[in-house]
Amino acid sequence: MKYKTLLARFSGFHHNFRRVEECSTLLRWLDPKPGEKILDVGCGDGFYTEKIARKGAEATGIDIRKKALVRARKRCSSQKLRFMEMDAEELDFPENYFDKVISFCVIEHLQDDEKTLRQIARLLKPGGRLFLSADSLSNPGLRAEEKESHRRRYRVNQFYDREVVSGKLQQAGLKLERSQFVLSSPLALALARFSWRLDDLPAVLLPLRFIGYLLLGTIGLLALRLVEPPPEKRNYGLTLLVEASRPQ
Repeated sequence: MKYKTLLARFSGFHHNFRRVEECSTLLRWLDPKPGEKILDVGCGDGFYTEKIARKGAEATGIDIRKKALVRARKRCSSQKLRFMEMDAEELDFPENYFDKVISFCVIEHLQDDEKTLRQIARLLKPGGRLFLSADSLSNPGLRAEEKESHRRRYRVNQFYDREVVSGKLQQAGLKLERSQFVLSSPLALALARFSWRLDDLPAVLLPLRFIGYLLLGTIGLLALRLVEPPPEKRNYGLTLLVEASRPQ
């Protein structure tokens, strides 16, 4: 197997050590049920949209990236699954249409996150739920220049903490139900810094990057499971997970 294929496996969204707890927790919170209409905002290649559909939900994935949607349609075939090219800031669905909405680390890349949240509130049924993750980078010891480099490297427009996200949700007509930080230990920050350096390596050093991500996705993940504090004791972290509701 070529280096590029192997690297995609370990550094891509689905297997990246920075995303493992984030995505598994958010999916557990979502708890898709048969017959529920669920929207995946920024679905990419449809990996998680398909997981949702397998639970019996009627899953819709949207993205603005044509190539990602082509991959999604090729790998996923189900009557309970559809993919649409659509901007997250212009959600073209009827009011009160979805039971739940989920979005994995998309909102921080949007130009107008507040408009997107208002759109989500509009299309959620009363009592419907929103589940999202977002870059926080609120760890102690994280330098301002590191956050700025992260912003440029991954095209991030906004970092979120509980106060920021709560205010934006309230303005959109949504209520924050719970939140949880991910990757809050000093080891998590050290491993993240290592991964950022890997992502900055030139293409000629691709084999070195692959080895680095292989270590992060195996030994790194195992070490994190041993040292990360319980969720209720995390007051900061690299990523923030959120569950919100549209009031009845």
